[in-house]
Amino acid sequence: MTISWFSPRTQRVHDTQQLNHACVQELIDRQLPEGGWSFTSDTKQSAVEPTALALLALRSNSARERDAAIRFLLHMQNANGSWPASSGDDGGGSGLTGLALYALNHCCAQGMVNNRAVHWLIEFRGWESHWLWKWKFRTSDRHVRFDPDKFGWPWMPETVSWVVPTAYSLLALKHVCGGSQEDLVQHRIRRGVEMLYDRVCPEGGWNAGNGVVYGFPLAPHADATALALLSLLSEPPNDFITVSLGWLERRAETCFAPWSLAWIILALDAFGRPTELLTDRLSSVVDPAVVNDCATLAIASLALGCAHGPNAFGVDP
Repeated sequence: MTISWFSPRTQRVHDTQQLNHACVQELIDRQLPEGGWSFTSDTKQSAVEPTALALLALRSNSARERDAAIRFLLHMQNANGSWPASSGDDGGGSGLTGLALYALNHCCAQGMVNNRAVHWLIEFRGWESHWLWKWKFRTSDRHVRFDPDKFGWPWMPETVSWVVPTAYSLLALKHVCGGSQEDLVQHRIRRGVEMLYDRVCPEGGWNAGNGVVYGFPLAPHADATALALLSLLSEPPNDFITVSLGWLERRAETCFAPWSLAWIILALDAFGRPTELLTDRLSSVVDPAVVNDCATLAIASLALGCAHGPNAFGVDP
C-alpha cells in the first residue's frame, strides 16, 4: 500500500525534520566567533563537549559552520595530542579527547591530528592500572567492587577510570583505521571493553563509575548506559549488553529529560530497537529557543535526526 504524503506517519517525520532543522539553526546562531560552542548560550567560553556534539549535528550543507568548528577543535588540541575540557584549560588533557577525535574523524578531518590523539589515548589510563593502585584496591581499599586489571579512561589525568570518558575513547579508537599503532589500539580497546563489563550495575546499565560501592548496588544512569552501549555496538552480543538494553528500554518509559532521552534514542536506534514513540516524546519536550544548554540541543538534534537519516553514533566500525 502506498503511504500518502498526508499520512500521520509521514507528517510525524516531516514535523521531526522541521524541529531538527530548528535545533541546527539555533546551534548555528549560538556558534561563537572562534568556531566553538559554550555549554550555555549566556557564556562565551568554548568547550569541547558541546562543540564536538554540535559538529556532529551540523548538516553537510552547513559547510562554513562545520569548517569553523573543525578549525577550532584542531586549534584546541594540546601539544601532547589530547584535548582540554574547555578553552583556557592546562595542557594535560581530558576524558573528552575521545569525543573530539570521534567528531573530527566523522567529518574526515584526519592526519597528524589523528595520530597524536590516538597515541595519547593509548597512553592515557585510569590510575588503577598502576601497580601501586592495584595493590591499594586489592588490599586496603575494598569499598568499591572492580578489577583494577580492567581499566579504561579517566576524566582527568591521575584519577581512576570512569564510564563516560571510557565510552568516548572506545568510540574514537574503534573508528581509527589501521596504522602503525594498530596492535596497541586493539589492546587498549580490549581493556576498555573489559572495564565496562566489570563495572556494569547488578540490574544492568552503568553508573558514572562503579556498579557496587560499600556493598550496595548503585542505580544506573540513562546517559552513561546509552553511551556505554554505543561504544559496545561492535562487540559480540552477550548478557551484559542484553540486560543493559532491557534496563534502558524500561528507563525510557518514564524519561522526559531531553539530554537523557536523546541518548536513549541514539542507543536504542543503533541496536535496532523501536524509538518512534520516544522521538515523539522528545519532540514534545524540546524547544530550541528554550533549551539553554548547547550540548543538550546538539544531542537532541542528533536523536531527532535518526527518524529520517543515519545515526551519527550507530555506524558499526
